[in-house]
Amino acid sequence: MLVTRLALLWLPALLYSAPGEHWNVVLISIDTLRADHLGSYGFRPSVSPGLDALARESVLFENAYTPVPLTLPAHTSLFTGLYPNRHGIHDNGETLPPSVHTVAEAFSIGGYQTAAFIGSFILDRRFGLIRGFDEYAGSFDLHSHAGDDPGAVQIRGDRVESATEDWLKKPHARPFFPFLHFYDLHGPFLMPSAWREHYQSDPYDGELAFVDTLIGRFRTGIDAAGLTRKTLLVVTADHGEGLGEPGENNHGFFVYHSTTHIPSIIRFPDGRAAGKRIEPVVRLIDVGPTVLSATGLPPMRDADGVSLLAAIDSTAKLDLSAYSETVYPYRHFHCAPPMAWTTRDYSFIQAPRQETYSNRTDPAQTRNIATENPQLASAFREKVRPFAERLRDAMMPPASPETLAKWRSLGYLGGASPSPGNLADPKDRTRLFGEYQDALAADAAGQSDRAIAGLRHVLQRDPAIVGAHIELGLIQQRNHRDQEAAKEFRSALKVDSRNALVHYNLGISLGNLHDDSGAVQEFDLAVSLSPSFSRAFVGRGLAQARMGKVREAIASLTAALAIDGNDFDAPYNRGSLLGSVGQWDGCRRDLVAAVAVEPGNASAHVALGTLEMHLGEDQRALIEYQKAVSLAPRLSSAHSGLGLLYRKLGDPAKASSELKKALDLDPNNSDAHEALGK
Repeated sequence: MLVTRLALLWLPALLYSAPGEHWNVVLISIDTLRADHLGSYGFRPSVSPGLDALARESVLFENAYTPVPLTLPAHTSLFTGLYPNRHGIHDNGETLPPSVHTVAEAFSIGGYQTAAFIGSFILDRRFGLIRGFDEYAGSFDLHSHAGDDPGAVQIRGDRVESATEDWLKKPHARPFFPFLHFYDLHGPFLMPSAWREHYQSDPYDGELAFVDTLIGRFRTGIDAAGLTRKTLLVVTADHGEGLGEPGENNHGFFVYHSTTHIPSIIRFPDGRAAGKRIEPVVRLIDVGPTVLSATGLPPMRDADGVSLLAAIDSTAKLDLSAYSETVYPYRHFHCAPPMAWTTRDYSFIQAPRQETYSNRTDPAQTRNIATENPQLASAFREKVRPFAERLRDAMMPPASPETLAKWRSLGYLGGASPSPGNLADPKDRTRLFGEYQDALAADAAGQSDRAIAGLRHVLQRDPAIVGAHIELGLIQQRNHRDQEAAKEFRSALKVDSRNALVHYNLGISLGNLHDDSGAVQEFDLAVSLSPSFSRAFVGRGLAQARMGKVREAIASLTAALAIDGNDFDAPYNRGSLLGSVGQWDGCRRDLVAAVAVEPGNASAHVALGTLEMHLGEDQRALIEYQKAVSLAPRLSSAHSGLGLLYRKLGDPAKASSELKKALDLDPNNSDAHEALGK
């Protein structure tokens, strides 16, 4: 780009050997941020002074849209420059195909040091966005979140920002490309107490204010390091939030502007276009091509997105349209998936009852003019048609013959998911969806009985709503009512037998009911549907171990560790199994790894202490047992293990004291009984 090169000629040659090519690039995604809640987009009173100040130094795109109001598919579009029908990710939990290239790969090939700092498990490395990053920071403790919504597993923004700062303080001989993902605006809200107290009545804006201070702190660090004039900074979002508009508290059910309109702000190191506001439509898929063009790197191959540099650097006119979709209503609520087409003047939504809105006179989308202008709606429907055809294929993915055979053997109707035809319009489910959201909110507040009643009422009105069966089953499972939980999961599978999470949770409940053979069958189906589902491999391994199939169990746990090296249950249980067959080196390796993942887990320290005592490493054993007792003073096995060790070390008084404590805590502790001769 000649304009880019000329604009940079004034910069000191010491900083750039070729203008533009050595800019650092920082990409920040604020998950779940509605554009209209930033002061720079008109929100009053503003809770984002830092981002507003950044916008005044940047080019701001007034009408940027996401292709999907869901975290993983939207970020996949951000990193690939592709719509979902091209990159293949339509919903959270799917995995990016190896053939799809990312902007991080382009930066890595271009000589950049790359790192990602992730705030949510939804973007965990297993789903494919790690591709191209030298480091991918984001360790998620799934063990302690067993049974929870994966979307609730997160890392608070201050840890994300601090980790990025620490990385930037390291020597960088090459330009860098870090990605920061702030998940704080996506519930559950975990903001510090000062923000929580100040924003009690509006936690969403409280989280935005919190993230605003973090980005301000990050920018201060960049400036103090002398990097501001060397660093291109992008701030955007994956999607917005309904906040009750129109009948949607969260996101993913509709494709109205409340969840598809996102901020897009680019600050250039050379100050170009500072304060410029670009009004025409742009897309999240345009971010990657734009930053690659700005740094002089080769463009993304065959991208759907385009570089916006010409519009930034001149008065070149943009004439883009944005496509948006969501499969959530189809997969979870027995509705047709809505699709949107947004232009500068109009917004069109393809649904059983189509909608058209004037962006000029009705930006809030309150007056549907589709019947008044059928020709316009027909033209937009033709624009959406190729996307709709590809989406239908994605809604009914093929299954392997082996998986189909398993479905049929378990009575899952040949593995059929709900037919895409003759589905309800999401608009007709607004009230029912509201009841569903209220039930989930009640569950999150610890009001299980109210949540169960609400979900049952939803299912009375439509027994085919998969999401209600799943949530009801999870509540029953958490309350140790696994018979009822299994019934709900089986009801969900009658509607959607391709749901890996349901198969997994049915497997968990069957295991709790001592049906390990049935559990293994469900875990098998879960991993066949979702090969990156590490917890399903763990569940299968534990069920196989209970069945005495040690070799198969070790293989399952090994598969889990290959997917998620930060898992606790996999090394902890594999280590125990290896110890049971005398493979002491492997046992120690795994138990040490488990302790490293969860240093506060007293049971892991007890297991490691028992191993060390067995191997004659008594001082190591003493350290582990004492650590276990300090972590969990009421853990009977920690005291009995320590008592047995003291007896071995020739200290009968301490041995007797610890063994008696063990029996007081658990009268059925057989080790303590035997040692005390009781």
